[in-house]
Formats: sequence, C-alpha cells, structure tokens
Amino acid sequence: MKPWIIRSSSFVLTASLLLPAAQAYAQTPAAATGKIVAANPADSTLLAAASKVKLSKEAALTLAAKVVPTSGLTLTNVSFRSSDSWRAFPEWSFSWTKKDSKNEQTLLSYSVSIHANTGELTSYSYYDQSSSNLPYAKRVSYEDARTAAEQFLKKHNPGKAAETRLYLRETPEQKTPLNADASYTFRFVRVVDDVLFPDNGADITVNGSGVVNQFSLSWNEVKFEKPDQAISLEEAEKLFQEQADPQLAYLLPWNRSGSEKNSVSLAYNNPFAFYIDAKSGKALNTSSLTPRSELKEPVAVSSKPLSPRRSGGVLSQDEAVKWAEKTFDLANYELRSANYNERDYQANRAIWNLEYAQKGKEGDGYVFVSFDAVTGDIYSYSKDRPVRKDGEKSGKTADAKKLTEAAMETVRKWTPTSAHQLFLLDRGESEAEVEPYNSDRFRISFERYIDGVAAASGSAYLTYDSETGELLSYNADFGGETYPTKVPKHLSAEEAVQSWWKESEAEAVYALEPLSEEDNKKVQNQPSYIPKRTAKLVYRVTATPFEQPYYLDATSGEWHSTASGKAINLHRQAPLDLKDHPAEKELLLMYEYDALSLEDGKILPQKPITRGEMIEMLMISLNQGQQYPVYSAERKATYSDVANGSRFFSAVEGAVDRGLLDKNASALNPDQAITRDELADMIVRALGYNKLTDYPGMFQSSFTDIANAKHRASIIIATAMGIVPAEKTTFAPQAAVSRADAAITFTRFLEKRGTPESLSAALRD
Repeated sequence: MKPWIIRSSSFVLTASLLLPAAQAYAQTPAAATGKIVAANPADSTLLAAASKVKLSKEAALTLAAKVVPTSGLTLTNVSFRSSDSWRAFPEWSFSWTKKDSKNEQTLLSYSVSIHANTGELTSYSYYDQSSSNLPYAKRVSYEDARTAAEQFLKKHNPGKAAETRLYLRETPEQKTPLNADASYTFRFVRVVDDVLFPDNGADITVNGSGVVNQFSLSWNEVKFEKPDQAISLEEAEKLFQEQADPQLAYLLPWNRSGSEKNSVSLAYNNPFAFYIDAKSGKALNTSSLTPRSELKEPVAVSSKPLSPRRSGGVLSQDEAVKWAEKTFDLANYELRSANYNERDYQANRAIWNLEYAQKGKEGDGYVFVSFDAVTGDIYSYSKDRPVRKDGEKSGKTADAKKLTEAAMETVRKWTPTSAHQLFLLDRGESEAEVEPYNSDRFRISFERYIDGVAAASGSAYLTYDSETGELLSYNADFGGETYPTKVPKHLSAEEAVQSWWKESEAEAVYALEPLSEEDNKKVQNQPSYIPKRTAKLVYRVTATPFEQPYYLDATSGEWHSTASGKAINLHRQAPLDLKDHPAEKELLLMYEYDALSLEDGKILPQKPITRGEMIEMLMISLNQGQQYPVYSAERKATYSDVANGSRFFSAVEGAVDRGLLDKNASALNPDQAITRDELADMIVRALGYNKLTDYPGMFQSSFTDIANAKHRASIIIATAMGIVPAEKTTFAPQAAVSRADAAITFTRFLEKRGTPESLSAALRD
C-alpha cells in the first residue's frame, strides 16, 4: 500500500486509484476492515479527525454516487480534509473519470465533496469533452441556465437552498453569448432572519448546454449580532447621504488609446464605500468594521517645488556609481550589476538601476538603488535585512512621529522635484502603520495630488525598522500621464452625491467581523485552528451593476467606463421600432454589443450598415464578446481615413491583423455602406475559408449577376452555407446591406463558424 499523501489538512487514499468504486474499497485493507490506518505518525492528527466525523467514507461515497451517474466511470481518487479556517467543515471528496482507451484522454470527469458530518453536497465539478462541440444555435438562454442552477441546488442541497437567496443586485445585465461554450454564474447568498450574509453562500456555474458544471459551498459557524434596537432602512439611507464624502480624483482609463492615451479624466468615484452600523448609525470602514474617522487635510511634504538634485546631461555609468556612493552608505558593499533604461516603463524617463552585494557575504546582503539619470532623483532604495525572530526582538519601539518627520525630510532630499506633489494622509493616532503580519517594520506612505486633486498615479512609501528606526526601503513611483494646467470646471460634491444616489440601493447585511491579531497568529501557525466568528448587522449601498467598472465624469456629469474612458449608458434603452420585427432578436444582439446605436430612440432596421459597424461587430465576436485589441499611439494606421484614436481604429487594425481586410488598399471608407459583395468576402475571411477563394473555377452557382463580382467565390460559399441571405437567381453584389440583413448574416455566421460540416454540405450542393 502506498503511503498517505498529506496536503494541508487533507489526506488522499492513493491505494484506490484506477479502481472501480466497489473494487477499490474491497481491495483496500483499511476499507475492508472499516478502519483507516496511518502509514506514518505524522498523519495521526488527520486520521484521528477522520475517525471522529459522523460519516464513514463508505457512507459519504454512497451519497456522492447519487449525484454522479457512475456507470462506465472509474473512481480515481478519494480524500479526506479536516476542518480549517478556510473551510470550517470536514469533507470527503471523490473523483471519477472516463478515458479514451486508445489515447488515455479524459472524456468525462466528476469531482464531488460531501460534508463529513451532515452529508450535504459541498462542492461539485463536471467536465465533458464533447460539450466543446456544442453548436451555437443549441446554447441555452440565461433564463434557462438560471432555472437549471436553482433546480440543482434544490435537488442536491435542499437545506442550503432553503437558507439562501439568488442574489442579482451585483450582477450586470447578461448579454447574449457570442460563442457556444459560454457559461453562466449564479450566486446564492445565505439569509439569516431575512438579512443577507454575503460572506456565505453557494456559487453555481451552468455551461452552454444548460448543465451545472461547478458548485461550491462556503459556510461558517457564525454568531450573528442581534441588536435590541436597529435603525430603519429609511434612516440608514438618510445617513448615507449625509455622511458621504465625495472626493475629486484624476483617473487614467487603462484601455484609453490613441492621442488621448495619457490624458486623465476628472472623476468622482462611488462616495458610499462604507457601512452604516445598524445599531449606532455610525459610519464604518468596510474592511475593519471600525468607526470611519473624519478625513483631515493632507499635509504637503513641501509647500513649493524644489530644485532637482542635479542638472546637466545624462549620467554615465561611472558618474551614476559615484552618484549612488555619494547618496548612500555603501562602504561595505561592492557593485554587482548596473542597468540603464533610456525610457522606463511608466514615465519615459532615463533610469539607472544599480545592485550592490555585501562584501565577503556571497549570496547574502544586498542594496538596490534606482534613480533618474538626469535629475538624480531617487525612485527606489532597498536594503536586505531578514525579519527578526521572536527571540531576537528587544521590545523597544521607535517613535512613530519622529519616523514620520524623518520620512518627509527624506522625500524632500531624495526626490525633490516631486516633493510638492506628495502628501501625507492622516491615518488617525499615528501616520506610521505596521506592515501586515510584520510587526517589526513601520511603513509611511505619501500620495500624489495635483492642484489639490488626487492624481491618477504617483506615491511614495518608506519602510523603517520599528526598533532601530533604520530606513530599509524607499519607493517613489510616478506615471507619465498629462494633467490640465488648472482643475477644470466640475460638478459640486452635492451634485456628485445625488448622481450616485440615483444609481444606488441600500440594504441590510451581516458583515463578518475581522479576526483578532491573536486569532490571525493562530491561523498561521495552526492550520487546523478554527476561530470563532461573529457577524455585525450593518447597512451597505450597492450601485447599479454594469459589465465593467465606471465613474462619474466630474466635468460632463456622464457615466464613463473606467477601462476605456468612453461614455456609457447604465440603463440600455429599448429600441422603439423593433417589436415584432422579423429580425428583432438578431438586431438586438448587435445593439447589445454597441455595434449599432439608436437614432432618436430607433434602431432603423432598413438603414444601410456601414463598413465600420460590421467590422466592429465581427471583431467583438472573434474576441469572444470582449473588446478587440487596444493599439498604442505608435501603431501606424493602415488606412488614411481610419486614424489612430478614431472610433473604428482598434477594430479595423485588428481585422487587418487577422486578414479580414485588404491591407494594401489606401482607404477604407468606414462610414460608407458596406456592399453585399464586401460582406460575403468579410464573412468568408472570418470563417477562415478565404484560401478556397483562390480557386474560383471550382465553384458553380445559379446566380446570374455575380460573373463580374470581385468576390464571386466568397459569395457562393457564404450563400451556400446559408449565412448571407439571397434570392434564388440574383445576389445584387453592389447593393447596400440593411441593418436587419446584416444582423441576420451575423447571427448565422455565429451558428455556422466552427462547424466544418456546414462547408462540406455547401460544397457538395
């Protein structure tokens, strides 16, 4: 018998691998006697835990087998995991697989975990190789997937189904999938006395076939606070609005491209990112559940711009080494490496990076420094010093206030050109904070502000030895974004609060109290330790869910995407002219993905679709519903009329890179109507069949008007596959394509792509 394999708080019964369920347990000595025997003393704790649970592995296996159609499957793994701080209940876990006898590829697999005391299903996963071949037309809808998730929970864990509620408030409106292997995820949140407890619940994923392929239960033993008197929802809503403190900030959308790539936006982020204590009505920090302190005015490191540390040209390597030795105490160190970057990754600055090793201590002891090759400003400094062990600590603590003053002086001395933009934020009793789980170090942080507004990037932080006060590390980081010469005219704080409140909803929830410092240490040192948890009754605010993060543009009052910086509609307007239209479903799909926009509230089905709109939609579909690649400002435009930074630039360049467009053409005319001839060629290229068009003689057609068409072969392929609609004998290659026909074509393209049999049938016909 192979030895037990210990993994965290679990062990694996390796002797039962590759044996059918009945045979595995019959041939395992421990199973035959009904006992579990440890192969070495280190396993005794886990084995003792396994012997104390209410369900034996045989009983748990019987329950797991009710979830899995085990016929034709082989039981390949059995394991036990004891309770721990991550999952506060013991589990038996089982895995089954079915493999191809010829190549050993996994065709089917199931994994099931059973609560070792209650017998409840705690996790489940399912894989079916054939599901990847699902035709697009047979995918299930969101509504059908939701029904499947609800039925799975009620059937396989009815107890938890009765104690949870499907929570959709934080789920964006679901878009129609653009690929068959899409999946839908649902969160069922635990409910206690009709109050949500978001930290606990069940997560269920349903695949495109409508089958649940993932289930996971998170559940703790928790003591829930029940205040004698709690404020009402109406009172909480009033307090949120009164205590909101909206702060102006500059943001740099990470996917902004073209000439505006480094341009910042003036924004208000969600001002309701705090809780209200349901008992006292006080505002609480969401992470610590401690009272939120009133924000104080940030303190500038310098009241005015300071002169750079040096002037002149770029430092040579010898000059850079001397500059470092002049700045830092490097007497006991020798240079190990020097690296020069003409443009650093963020701000296009020339940077020297030097690394030193302690003399006589190979592989131990180092100093790393990084500084501006022109101004000499220090951007990074770090010195190796191992964390002290408990027995090495003296018990003395450096004065936090003095460390803060020293940190400000160091910033003024080392990074003077940016010191006037760095501010110390008040953190309560002490500006210095202990690094998490590292009590012998203090960290002091500074944030960057431009004309009193928080910058999109930029900060400095210094780490000190909390006993000696020695500086161990220094980091000053600044981006290369551009800012306006003065703060633009913008919405007031009150206007920002009202705009956000219109998109917000307050609700009562239980919030899990954070672990005490003592419990944290025990959890780290004792994996099996399970701390007692308590939950506090609070009110929180959730904003209108959207498919991507967003902010309130402070200058326009519009909602903008944090990713692209573009204006967005949080509530998509239903088109006024689509009800009962033959292509209603198809047009709505293109509208969902913003390939079509409304005009006076109408989608205008008969309006010709432009080349740019069609290219954009095809590229989104080829990227699985995600946005197409974002190109840098250095990308040269392929076409003279689609400049870098224009609406269709990324989609067009992506289409060029994929071979969907002729890159030798000088212009594209993206705003002109696409012809049926061009559409057919684009579809065939997107399908990957464009090589076939090199042999036009192999294609025959009954169309009487395509003999001189530029893309005759593409027309025949696209119509024979049933993608591009046409009359029996005429195609009208130069005719414009209506939005309705384009939508039908696009939907058929989704259904036919990835199905070679469609092409084979078309060619046979």
